[in-house]
Amino acid sequence: MELYNLTFNNKIQNDQPLILCLGSFETLHIGHLELIKNAKSLKILHPECILAFSIFKNPHKNGNVKPEKAFQLKPRLYTLANYGFNQTYIIDFNEDFRYKTAKEFIELLKKMNVKHIVCGQDYTFGFNKSGNINLLKKYFDVSIASERKINSQKISSGIIRDLIKESNIEMLNTLLIDKYAFIVNVEKFHFQYPENLIRLHAGIYYVNVVIENIEYHGICLINFNQNNEMNNKLILLDLDLVWSKHQEVYIEFIDKLRLIKNQAENEIFDDDIAIAKAFFSINIK
Repeated sequence: MELYNLTFNNKIQNDQPLILCLGSFETLHIGHLELIKNAKSLKILHPECILAFSIFKNPHKNGNVKPEKAFQLKPRLYTLANYGFNQTYIIDFNEDFRYKTAKEFIELLKKMNVKHIVCGQDYTFGFNKSGNINLLKKYFDVSIASERKINSQKISSGIIRDLIKESNIEMLNTLLIDKYAFIVNVEKFHFQYPENLIRLHAGIYYVNVVIENIEYHGICLINFNQNNEMNNKLILLDLDLVWSKHQEVYIEFIDKLRLIKNQAENEIFDDDIAIAKAFFSINIK
């Protein structure tokens, strides 16, 4: 998948027309699957088109970047690559981008050779959200994805953020396209919690860990004391050694084994390892 930083100054030229999914996509949840399905259906009808996605590097609200994010950029890009997108355009919501008008944004899309747009029902763009779907329809073929709801409430990144804060991994993974995950650098199985990421509650979690494209299984301690130190820990049941001193690993959270509520509970006990072994003996086929 090709990656581009989308700004108003770069000169991105596509000889082939684009089918482009528009949105901020702070998270990628099952509501967004409707956009992906619509885009793939358009690709069948228009095989000459490139399948493309736009995504914000960092989440924003009311014109300001949020201090904490639900997801890192890289795990979201992995999800899009797995769904067969040819290009992803990464938007850094800086001052230049924030103050561009809806008309300027439309002109940028036209220069990119966008012909078909897929977006949600409430999509807006441009300074002060001055652009909407009706304006897009004047320049492009627009496909509007239907909403997905849970308990009569629209599935949104706001719900996903709340579930992360609650450490409700089971429900979180039900609503996400891929399981909740983040990427860290590990040294002797210890790591620092990712910067500016919404924190899970301290606890022991069942995890899948991908190292150099190989998946391992184990448990992860999210430490009760978060002081920006390497005090979070992995125990992998099928790997004894991480060879590199600073090894990048992809940690996918399956469910919580237990939450940690005080300092006395703040370690991995032999019972945790025994429970994890039993869990994976049942759940790994």
